[in-house]
Amino acid sequence: MGLRGNSPFADREVTLVELVTGTRMHTTRFIIRLSAIASIVVGGCQFNARSTRFKSTPMSEVPANITQLRPSDAVPTANMPTYVEPSSPLDCNESNLTPDKFRAMSLQECISQSLSTSPVMRDLGVTIVRAPQSIGTNLDPALTFSDPRLGEEAALSAFDANVFASSFFESNDRQLNNKFFGQQGQFVQDLSTSQFGINKRSATGGLYTIRQVAVYDRNNQPSNTFADHSWDSYLEAQIRQPLLQGAGTQFNRIAGPGATPGQLNGVLLARVRTDISLIDFQRSVRDFVSEIENAYWDLYYAYRDLEARVSVREIAEETLQSLPEADTSDGKRAQAQEQVHRLQSEVIDSLNGRPIDATRTNNGSTGGTFRGTGGIRVCERRLRLMIGLPINDGTLLRPSELPVVAPVVFDWNSAVCEAINLREELRRQRWVIKQRELELLANRNFLRPQLDVVGQYRMRGFGNDLDDASKSLYNGQFQEWQFGLDYSMPAGFRRASSAVRNSQFALARESEILREQERAIHYGLSNAINETKRSYENWVLQEKRLQSIVTQLNAIDAKETAGEKAELDVRLETHRRLLDARLRFHQAEVEYMLALRNVNVERGTLLRYCSVWMNEAESPDDAAIDAVRRISAQDYQTIPVSRDMIVGFPAQ
Repeated sequence: MGLRGNSPFADREVTLVELVTGTRMHTTRFIIRLSAIASIVVGGCQFNARSTRFKSTPMSEVPANITQLRPSDAVPTANMPTYVEPSSPLDCNESNLTPDKFRAMSLQECISQSLSTSPVMRDLGVTIVRAPQSIGTNLDPALTFSDPRLGEEAALSAFDANVFASSFFESNDRQLNNKFFGQQGQFVQDLSTSQFGINKRSATGGLYTIRQVAVYDRNNQPSNTFADHSWDSYLEAQIRQPLLQGAGTQFNRIAGPGATPGQLNGVLLARVRTDISLIDFQRSVRDFVSEIENAYWDLYYAYRDLEARVSVREIAEETLQSLPEADTSDGKRAQAQEQVHRLQSEVIDSLNGRPIDATRTNNGSTGGTFRGTGGIRVCERRLRLMIGLPINDGTLLRPSELPVVAPVVFDWNSAVCEAINLREELRRQRWVIKQRELELLANRNFLRPQLDVVGQYRMRGFGNDLDDASKSLYNGQFQEWQFGLDYSMPAGFRRASSAVRNSQFALARESEILREQERAIHYGLSNAINETKRSYENWVLQEKRLQSIVTQLNAIDAKETAGEKAELDVRLETHRRLLDARLRFHQAEVEYMLALRNVNVERGTLLRYCSVWMNEAESPDDAAIDAVRRISAQDYQTIPVSRDMIVGFPAQ
């Protein structure tokens, strides 16, 4: 059977068998190609593993730990440092504690040692082990500034000039149902399109673009002006400037170009986030310095505690030795021995201590309320932990600074004024309010319709080669322009209205939080100032009490010298009261020192009180000169028309 007539195969006779066979061959080739492509795609997503036959295993032979968790460990790299100490806490005991094993350090030396060597703001609660993500470091402000999503440089990059270039080559060979294309409808073409240009976003929201395009076209169109090929090139300049939504420097510096409700990332918001991170860093440094003082005075009290207990124990031993060994009928010697044993156990506890919670920040007050737990070894290791020294090195740190007990009276009004202006928490919250205000301003812009003015100008060139096209391009023979308006508006502005309302709620919330924070600052400052009065008066009374007990003990010793026997209960009770008076005296000393420190914490002047100043890394001279110029431009007292719009001014 043959096919003839108007069939596409009419130029030759084709049997039905040949047609079916050819169709099968094309189908088979298509299936083979499709299978090859599928095998490549699927093979790239699977492991190259050998197929294995699995045999069913009885459940009785399955190991009991087949479902046991087997976590993996990260491969060690150069970014995973290890910390090893050769010494043990048992290497330094009572037998080898000689004067050369003590290392005296002042409070200022401890603060300088810790801040100059530690990039991590440590705390006595060892939070870095439980929640390392909440620990502050000196890299946090830099991380915020260099964030590729929300940092200042990322926000500024939206205004950078963008250079673009492309070049595409095409080979077209097609049959068209129109004899006017190509030769009898068979169109053959070699096409090349190349472009090079640059665009830039302005601070007002406009997009400026300039580009040059060259098109090479070689085809078999019989009606071509140039039979072989042609070059079509043009130079184009385009501008698109928003007039309502997205217009103005204020919106673009707050929200950034191309912002949408809820997704704002302008330069000013990025700068506010950097300022917030700087205040967070300053607050972490403040808490770090406060924790160093807590550890330092805890260790000071631990030494005074041990000295007092050793002294009273020696007095109790002298009392025990003064009693006759043969007289045990009335139990007085056993009573004195019990006192010696009890004091000896307290000496052991005072020397070694127990790992219980000690003086820490926010344990009753912002800076920390004194907890005299004692224990030289534990307190000394806490201080080593804070200042970055090895935890065990065969020596013992010993505070060389004594409490300065002198009456200090604070002026309430000036203290409140300093606390309101300098406290890190309040300064941070004010920046948060500024951030919410900027977000509200930007979100209100979305309530405007989109109205853009669009302008375009184009110069064209055409010729048999590229040089001819370039000549006609620059002589202005062919010029085109376009101008118009582009308008769009969502009905109801539902999303924009929701964003504005959400910003209003957020601003109201942050304002209420600031008010309550200021109230809490008044509360903490009142407690701190009142604590200085209480602790100083208590220190004076404890000193008088200690002197009275010492006088009483001297009187008892004088009676013993004169031959009068004092009651053993009276002597032992006097020893106990002497120990308690000495401990309470030293405790009052430390409490007064911490009370003075806490007033500076509540006022926001602790770093200045401890002579701690924060600086950036050393910069080149040109950067310092530029920084001075920028700081002078941020002076809020400058006439507004002669300075750039800012959101804040440097802290005093």
